[in-house]
Amino acid sequence: MVGYILKLNLDPRLLKEVGDLINENRLINGVQRLINGVQRLINGVQRLINEAQRLINGVQRLLNGVQRLINEAQRLINGVQRLINGAKSLINGVQRLINRVQRLVK
Repeated sequence: MVGYILKLNLDPRLLKEVGDLINENRLINGVQRLINGVQRLINGVQRLINEAQRLINGVQRLLNGVQRLINEAQRLINGVQRLINGAKSLINGVQRLINRVQRLVK
């Protein structure tokens, strides 16, 4: 075993091969780290897209609520207008009744 280690130390080709393997392993590890980083980036972008979609959905719900509020306000205005028209009709009817009574009294 010692002889092999000495041989390893003396054979520059074998040392170069070992160095190349170490460098290749470092390269593989670097590529793996790069792939992991890209995957984390993709996951982050996906989370960002999901959050943006939730935000858009929330804005849409808000707009729908505002539209319902506007519709209800319009219905309320229409109801008040009908009430005013009914009150005018009542006043006109009462005025006609007063006029007829006055004609009868004369």
